[in-house]
Amino acid sequence: MSKRTFIKVLTAFLAVVGLVAIGVGAPAQAQEQRRAKVGYTQVVVDPAVYSLIAGAGITPAAIGGAKAFAYKGTLAARFPITGYSLKKVQIKHSGGISLTAGSATISLRKFTIDLGRQRVSGKVSGSVGNVGRVDLFKIRRSNRPGLGLVKLTLTGTAAGALNSTFGVNAFSAGDTFGYASPRPFGRF
Repeated sequence: MSKRTFIKVLTAFLAVVGLVAIGVGAPAQAQEQRRAKVGYTQVVVDPAVYSLIAGAGITPAAIGGAKAFAYKGTLAARFPITGYSLKKVQIKHSGGISLTAGSATISLRKFTIDLGRQRVSGKVSGSVGNVGRVDLFKIRRSNRPGLGLVKLTLTGTAAGALNSTFGVNAFSAGDTFGYASPRPFGRF
């Protein structure tokens, strides 16, 4: 991730922290972890990945309070920001997305952006069982800033779960899945 992109993401994170601190009336230094319902993070699926998913008959759907909608020829989803941790440099979200093809399904929810590790984790369940919280994406420099501030690339765990759930070999570790932009002041 470039220094400029990292600064944009860090600025968005600090804006969430500042807004919550103002809202609760306590100084930011005194807050290690807070919950807030302020803003959202938008994730846009890479158009090539969306074509692959749609072509394979896999249907995405927003779950748990997230919103999904058509966006620039692909799919976008918004996940509400519900909290943050200053100590761990994390932004927490509610909601998620499910992917279904026939009786095969996988649900990804309760995402956590971990800026310190440059990872996005989430809780995974579905046909693969209840896997629990795993690293889903690595955060990288965006090569398509019109779709998002940062690029999300699949981890080996996420690629393996998608392949085993849908009986394909289409996903690999390091593949671009989509793009993300935290919007701490955005209206959900």
